[in-house]
Amino acid sequence: MSSTDLPYWLALNENPKFGPQAFKKLSDHFPSMKEAFFASKDELREAGIAESQTEYFINLREQIHPERLLEEATRNNFKAITIHDDSYPTLLKEIYDPPGLLYVAGYLPTSEVTHLAVVGSRKATNYGLQNAHALSSELAAAGVVIVSGLAYGIDEAAHMAALEADGLTVAVLACGLLKLDSRQRYVAKKIIDAGGAVISEFPLHSPSLNHYFPYRNRIISGMSHGTLVVEAAEQSGSLITARAALEQNRDVFAVPGLIHTPTAKGTNNLIKMGAHVVTEAKDILDLLQIDTRPAQKKGYKPASQDEEIILQLLSKTPIHINELIRKTDLNSASIASNLAILEVKGHVQQIGGMYYILL
Repeated sequence: MSSTDLPYWLALNENPKFGPQAFKKLSDHFPSMKEAFFASKDELREAGIAESQTEYFINLREQIHPERLLEEATRNNFKAITIHDDSYPTLLKEIYDPPGLLYVAGYLPTSEVTHLAVVGSRKATNYGLQNAHALSSELAAAGVVIVSGLAYGIDEAAHMAALEADGLTVAVLACGLLKLDSRQRYVAKKIIDAGGAVISEFPLHSPSLNHYFPYRNRIISGMSHGTLVVEAAEQSGSLITARAALEQNRDVFAVPGLIHTPTAKGTNNLIKMGAHVVTEAKDILDLLQIDTRPAQKKGYKPASQDEEIILQLLSKTPIHINELIRKTDLNSASIASNLAILEVKGHVQQIGGMYYILL
């Protein structure tokens, strides 16, 4: 995709009537999104856009300024990625209705690293919060990227636990990146500063609307290898996320709850329907086949103490170079040079995005 076309992706995304399917039709039909943006009513109809969507967009178009949208994103250090970009989450492309555009604050972890959605009630009990924190902390320490929705309760507990474990976490919003409240901004900054990301498919100034949450939830599950529901009532957004995960052919995990607790009825029902029961992080790590044991190639003797330190932190689970720096007293230059030497020797492999695994 040409960089000159990006402003028009942003501009078309400003139209609330254009969902993922409309985006796909426009992208497939027109040579560029610039041509789609300036298309006539007849041309839009030829692309398969419904009459009501066409009328609404034609009336809205004069109020949209593509270049200003890109300038505002750039000014706020946000990236905009389209479904055609290499940095777009690989798993998310596989769902039925992937968003055509994502706004990203921070850095999206490489798709080769295992992602797990952790969701649950905003009105979580202490029992639920403790479980969310303990499980997310251990999973993040094992190299799993924790994905959640930046809401109060279970979401926030999962994000904060991942950060405390020096892990990576991604927050998916049901509003624009510029519409966070003060508490969300505080957590979002911590996520970004730790090397994670905050993302949204909605325009930067979009408020959080009720019907946006199911859209948000399909992204949370869609970019994850599995979804863990920690605590959820019978009718809750967390169960929508779980259903989306099942539709996307992803694993669903649930923590058993106290039988008389309202916020546990949803998770207990999930278990009755066949969700994987989780009582410890190992239940998830084993099913997703995540090896957390540091190991070295037999017969290889580290050439230096620095090599030995680095090798002890490497496993088959990808780890980012920044995490290696955080977990050692070595400086970045030493880490980088030793990794390069180990890669030449055939003991280490960079799998992309500065993530490394042990061979």
